[in-house]
Amino acid sequence: MKVSSILNEFSRTHNITDTMFVLDINSNMLPSGFSKLNQVAGRTHILASSVNAIKYSKVSRKKWAKKDHNTEVSLKRKYHTWDYSDWPQFKVGPNDDIVKFGYQQKVTVEVPCMMNPNWVGRFYFMVHTNNKLADPNAFSRLYKDLTDIHYMLLQSSMENLNPFLDYGLIKSADIAILYMMANGHDRESIAKAAHLSARGVDYRILKLKKLLGASNCSSLIHSAYNNFLIQ
Repeated sequence: MKVSSILNEFSRTHNITDTMFVLDINSNMLPSGFSKLNQVAGRTHILASSVNAIKYSKVSRKKWAKKDHNTEVSLKRKYHTWDYSDWPQFKVGPNDDIVKFGYQQKVTVEVPCMMNPNWVGRFYFMVHTNNKLADPNAFSRLYKDLTDIHYMLLQSSMENLNPFLDYGLIKSADIAILYMMANGHDRESIAKAAHLSARGVDYRILKLKKLLGASNCSSLIHSAYNNFLIQ
């Protein structure tokens, strides 16, 4: 079943105009100094129930991600209704784009990732103000559906969702090093293949260990598999 069909069916069932989904990293897994807020606009691995939702997401993030206080709040809360009541009345704002694309309100819900405890799934619901999702108490009745949909999306499109790659925390060169390590290559052969010095390889591996919470090379490879960076 196509990802768009999964999200479309869920949206129709719960009277939601459009649904978007993205995988995120638990904040305690991120390196010091890394700001999700500064990277949100550039994320590309977002699934949606319609082309209109994808277009809205791109426009909204490009124009408003760093200016809209709701962005940062939504990255920290398990449930958030995006509120623009304090936005200057006669100043163009993010809510204007919500209306422009045919929506009335945005609600964000976070669910634990059943395939990786270091990740969370985040749903963005584009709804009408009379939709029950705007009431946080109603969310509990949808929780089972959300966890089921979350699992289906991961099964259907894991290669397009990995947040370590989407945030640019791990590069293609890092993936190549992890693959070579997993296949038993030594430091010198990795350096030659990656066009790096031996010290350069050591530096890359050290950064990967810190990022993936690994204490040694064996646990690094194990963590790379668990985080779907190598297969």
